[in-house]
Amino acid sequence: IKHHRYIIEIKYISVFNMTAMRKSKLRRRNGRSKKSTAVFILVSSLLGLCLLLTLVSHFWLSSIDSNTDGSGSTLNLHRLNGGNAKKIHNDIGNGNVNGKGKGNGNGQSNSEFVATLNQKKILFDVTTVGQFQYAYFEHVLDSVRDLCEAGSHVDLHITTSNCNPTSSLRAGEDCALYDQDRAETLENNYPVEKIDQLNERLRCRNPEGSLTVQIHLISPDWGKQVVDNHRRVFYDNIDGGYDVFVHSEEDETIRPTNILSFMDETEKLRKLVGDERLPDYSIGFVRYENQMEHLTKRRVVWEFEWTSEVEDTIDHPDIQGRYFSSPPWHHQGMFMATREQLIAWKRRGPLCLFDKPVRRHGYHRERTSGAMDLYDKEYCNVTQLLPLDSMEDFYIHHMPDKNNHRQPGKVIATMDLHKRRMAVLLVNDSKRKLWADTKGRYNGINMFVDEKNETASIPFDLTNYKAYVKRGGMLNQDEIQEWDWSDEKKE
Repeated sequence: IKHHRYIIEIKYISVFNMTAMRKSKLRRRNGRSKKSTAVFILVSSLLGLCLLLTLVSHFWLSSIDSNTDGSGSTLNLHRLNGGNAKKIHNDIGNGNVNGKGKGNGNGQSNSEFVATLNQKKILFDVTTVGQFQYAYFEHVLDSVRDLCEAGSHVDLHITTSNCNPTSSLRAGEDCALYDQDRAETLENNYPVEKIDQLNERLRCRNPEGSLTVQIHLISPDWGKQVVDNHRRVFYDNIDGGYDVFVHSEEDETIRPTNILSFMDETEKLRKLVGDERLPDYSIGFVRYENQMEHLTKRRVVWEFEWTSEVEDTIDHPDIQGRYFSSPPWHHQGMFMATREQLIAWKRRGPLCLFDKPVRRHGYHRERTSGAMDLYDKEYCNVTQLLPLDSMEDFYIHHMPDKNNHRQPGKVIATMDLHKRRMAVLLVNDSKRKLWADTKGRYNGINMFVDEKNETASIPFDLTNYKAYVKRGGMLNQDEIQEWDWSDEKKE
């Protein structure tokens, strides 16, 4: 065995100093003794051979785990779920991570995707301008740190710029970056004391994860095209072995759940449409805000022209009844993509040029950073997909909570949008059980009366809940009706 040597000795002890008197007796036994010796030698040899084969197989498997596969790819086996599941993480220079490179030709991944952030490799790029929204950006940084603590390997790239100093601007001239007065952008982005604080805040404690941070300082001469730099960062690192590429503006909370859901849903989509059609689609996101003037500070969506029903369901082959889209345009303020999608979008028609954004007047930041051009039929013509049965995982919080005031006629509560989605699922399959195990038993949230004082008031009626559980977690026609709390004061 290479690097190992084993010597197996089988000793046979014979007594040669025998007296003449015993020799005569031994002759009678000699026939039986020779047979016993032969049997002993045969059994011992077989046992030795079994031991040798066991040692060979053990160290051969160990050598596979500790050596490369011959192509420069290091294989590391990670035990998941207490050893019941295994994930092979291939840290491969060509980006074929987790066996998801080219697939096997039938629309399936080379190995099963495991829905965990542990050992996933993530490139996260955020564009910031000045410090006037830094309080929001701190929440983004917290989410990035959480990714590392979940066991991910995260490379964070911060693209930033300052407005020109006062001496180079005419009196009253706005900063070209955000069309704001330079006094409002709070210059001096990252002084040493802030770098020092961030070194502490972005220190990852989980030894299985890692987090690196790079700050890219870009000239303000680019104006709003500063946001374009994230594309250069993506394509410069396209072969870095990343599972997912994430870009966002600085005032949106990208939760670890959002990233894991994107990867998981993308793999489900791959199994439905195959590797070749996968770049035709992108799992999308919808921004929400808290409606601060509302009685309940409810979550609302405000950017789209929703009708009384979810009508924009996708009827493409193999994915009918699974997805819908935000009408009629798709501004997300962020997007995610896989390596293969980014490569395909470089040459995608009619005029995608995803690796080289072109400056156009009006909403350039929204078109580039917000993914509007990605879904525009005149440019990249990629279809946005929002999962009908798991949309809650794809909401992104726009932290300023102020834009919903601009378009009050388009505001819809996320609860009402949830009901509209459930209505579509009811139409598609009236007997479907959304929250049930493989045996059809309800496995959702458990609610019960837990008051031990029998004389206390119990103002709860669980009739509807029990019926909901019996249906396997599906709303009925009455429960999908939309209503709202009233904050009108009685006279």
